[in-house]
Amino acid sequence: MKTFVCAIICLISFADKAFAQGPQHNVSEVVKATVDAVVLIVVNDDAGKPIAEGSGFITSPDGKIVTNHHVIAGARSAIVKLNNGAFFTVDGILADDPEHDIAVIKVSGKNLLSLSFVDSDSLSAGDHVVAIGSPLGLENSVSDGIISGFRDDGKGRSWVQTTVPASHGNSGGPLLTMDDKVAGVVTWKATAGENLNFAVPSKTVLALLSNSTVQPLGTVHKDSVVSGSSNDGKVWSSLNTGRDYKMRIDGEYIYVEWVNMPSALNSTAAFMRSELKKNGDKWIGKVRSFLPYNYYANIKWCRMEADIEIDKISDTRIEGRSMNSKSINVRKCQPEKQNWGSFVWIPK
Repeated sequence: MKTFVCAIICLISFADKAFAQGPQHNVSEVVKATVDAVVLIVVNDDAGKPIAEGSGFITSPDGKIVTNHHVIAGARSAIVKLNNGAFFTVDGILADDPEHDIAVIKVSGKNLLSLSFVDSDSLSAGDHVVAIGSPLGLENSVSDGIISGFRDDGKGRSWVQTTVPASHGNSGGPLLTMDDKVAGVVTWKATAGENLNFAVPSKTVLALLSNSTVQPLGTVHKDSVVSGSSNDGKVWSSLNTGRDYKMRIDGEYIYVEWVNMPSALNSTAAFMRSELKKNGDKWIGKVRSFLPYNYYANIKWCRMEADIEIDKISDTRIEGRSMNSKSINVRKCQPEKQNWGSFVWIPK
């Protein structure tokens, strides 16, 4: 009799949770119901040159969009692209929380498809979830997995851990439940292990959505992780290659851009940029480039990426290592014969 009663109670509990979550869909159905509310964000510098890309999602019909702080940090202007090909200029920022890496921006939209949130406290480890974003500019890429757990980092911040694969460009995209609700915002991944991806829980995001005053993008707050350092925006020269790099420290992130490219490339879309995140006592990330290469009698443009680590930063010296290639397979746009090489940068 006790077993029977327990079974009934468990069944009722399961039914209550299923009812609260709403009808459960398959991955394809979730994507069809939500993809038109997921956006690609292209961030520009003072000269209007694109410097970064990320993801976001619409949370109100009039154009409130949630993304990551690090996606729009340092932006002077930005463009939002919808799944249907429409473009919107970002009017400004409504809310910014660098500590949790969340920002809310605004476009002048009307009757836009928007996503709603699920209470992240109602989620459980093992729940099936879906992520939509634009990794490496591949718009509206879909991946799925489960919630692995819920973590506190000891700094008053909570994270939803998930097995859903995330890459550069997924930042700011929604982590969705199987009833089309936002469980969190895809934010970062741990590079020291496999399938260790993290999202800001929805309960943290909801607190920012009540703001209604639009501020210019240039007012986005910047934090330095190096106490007493003036590295933000400083130009550094590589003792290895002679290249000049502009580095910006923003919270737990470091952004680096090659700034003395050959003059022939100045009016092109060429770039070489790095994004690194604090991991223990070092910063780990990727170097991403879009550069021209000779291909027989023609020029071929290739997008490539390589690993990079920085383990020492001071006002007079930066040291680290990056994955170098002895040759490039231009036909496939793939580096070959890669190995780690150390570098040293000094202030210019």
